[in-house]
Amino acid sequence: MDNIKGLMKKVKMPDSIHISPKSTSQIDVNLKTLKKELEELMNAKIKVYGFIGMEVYDLSKENKIDVPQIKNYLDNMDKINQSIDELEKEIKEKEAKNMGKNVCSCGYKLKPQDRFCPNCGEMVLRDTVICTCGTELKKDAKFCNSCGRSMEDILNTKEKSNQLPMKECICGAKVPAGQFMCLECGRKIE
Repeated sequence: MDNIKGLMKKVKMPDSIHISPKSTSQIDVNLKTLKKELEELMNAKIKVYGFIGMEVYDLSKENKIDVPQIKNYLDNMDKINQSIDELEKEIKEKEAKNMGKNVCSCGYKLKPQDRFCPNCGEMVLRDTVICTCGTELKKDAKFCNSCGRSMEDILNTKEKSNQLPMKECICGAKVPAGQFMCLECGRKIE
């Protein structure tokens, strides 16, 4: 005990420890780095669990492994796979049934001008284009059979109508209509 007291007298200990701001920021950076590394390792662990699960499932289906403790999980996986197969088959049947009709995948009857389903909000993908005169045309048509406009002209008109009208600020920046402030100079747009 006396040796320790003698050693303490020889080594001068500071009265207080001061941490500089630089050290604090380094601690913060190190803490953030450590947290990020921990998150990455946790994600890697989840992936490994997934691969282990897939491997065990495949081996059990091939009767190369028999683990009674996980039999319930494997049975649940079989039920889920069966449900997935049934849903995929049902989706294909519904898509084939609705092919060429104005029906959304949710079953809602669409109007020719609908770009989104009013029932579920899904974007409507069409093989047709609506002319400015209102006629529905196939995308591969070259001209409208009602008004004679070219498909190029119809598509250009649609593209222009989809763009917001622009105003010009006194600083020269383009500002979309409806925006009340210029993002370049900060002036109020009237």
